[in-house]
Amino acid sequence: MAKKHTDEFIVPTLETSSSEYAGLIAKRQELSELLSSLNKEAADLDNKIAAQPKAAHSAGVSRLLGDPEDAVPNLRKRRREVSGEITDCETALGVIAKRLIAAREVASKTACTAVRGEYSRRLGALCEAAKALELARAQHDSLLDDLEREDINLAYLRPVRAHFTERVASFLKEVRECGHHV
Repeated sequence: MAKKHTDEFIVPTLETSSSEYAGLIAKRQELSELLSSLNKEAADLDNKIAAQPKAAHSAGVSRLLGDPEDAVPNLRKRRREVSGEITDCETALGVIAKRLIAAREVASKTACTAVRGEYSRRLGALCEAAKALELARAQHDSLLDDLEREDINLAYLRPVRAHFTERVASFLKEVRECGHHV
């Protein structure tokens, strides 16, 4: 996974935040490649088995008879082995998926701890800008209110009200409720 850059600050990945998570990702990749290889082998065996005449005896009998490794009984035996390996591999991938869920939480906590200072700095800057926007809106509205009190027809001014800033107070309240002291 590529690291994400944000204003020269490097956001850590889950893999760089936890060696356990990184190990699980590597194992998942390894098992996925193995599963792909096993599925290809299974398909190849199926094709070889279908292309040869049926044998009425087992792989053990073929071994005793000295039949070549690519005799149908030997191919069927290997195909059963491959089926078992595919099942084991799929089961292991399921276990890894469950382990990744838990490891992701640990890695996420570590990553968040690493970026907390930068996040606080940026949230602080955002809150200051929000407060400045709130003040600018109040000054803007005050001018319009003064004009209206003087019974001036505002149609010639074509004023615009900044209604979108009404959520600034809610945003700042949410920041405080989340425990951020900015």
